[in-house]
Amino acid sequence: MSASCTVTAMTMDFRLEAEGDVSPEALEVVMSHVESDLRWVDEVFSTYREDSWISRLSRGECGVADAPPAVAEVLDLCERFRDETSGAFDARSPAGAIDPTGVVKTWAMERVRWRLGLLGATGWLWGCAGDVVVDGRGPADGGWRVGIADPRAAAAETSVAPMVSATVLDARASALATSGDAHRPGHIWDPRTGTPATHYAQVSVRGTDLIACDAWATAIVAGGKKTLKLALDHGVDVMALRTLEGKVHAQSSPGWERRRA
Repeated sequence: MSASCTVTAMTMDFRLEAEGDVSPEALEVVMSHVESDLRWVDEVFSTYREDSWISRLSRGECGVADAPPAVAEVLDLCERFRDETSGAFDARSPAGAIDPTGVVKTWAMERVRWRLGLLGATGWLWGCAGDVVVDGRGPADGGWRVGIADPRAAAAETSVAPMVSATVLDARASALATSGDAHRPGHIWDPRTGTPATHYAQVSVRGTDLIACDAWATAIVAGGKKTLKLALDHGVDVMALRTLEGKVHAQSSPGWERRRA
């Protein structure tokens, strides 16, 4: 048996796929709390809301110590990944505003993860807009087969996004994050130039830490070949896509090639 549910928060759809004997009542209760938690994250971290703590912090109206402890936690994560990626991941916009959105979504997904354990499922997949984390046994020989969307799909405006690749997530590699500008052109900037990054159309990173996967995927899109080399030196499992003359060209780590679906 399987069950699924979608909740909307942060202007995005978050989807759960659960395996096992999950009651509709449990699913409704758990996911209602998940939705509330995600909306609270949006209230605190949204860069579009004038009254969010992040917006107030950027305007200098408050300090980190005045905000909920979650703000310091996320900003500490941003500094950690800024160091690890040699500055390619940057939580400040070119204008100097605080913008931790590179990890907020996946941090929020992990923050509510404990609630999914209350469902009694034998396994689940929890995903949103290219970022996915799994736990337990999946329907594909114990794992979860996850597709990598074609970065050209946004321009084609197709109802069903075509895939360029697929991978299986399981206990060895339980998380996948994908960053790119196909659906939101210009939202990832190159920290060296302060202009929209154009190095790669899309980057996917696979591992056991969803937040780290997200940060590295964003950093590689932002920093280009230099950051990709740094990621490979760190043992990051990655697939970077470029689009040239209407064709997709992929560069993958050895580990990625071994675990293609």
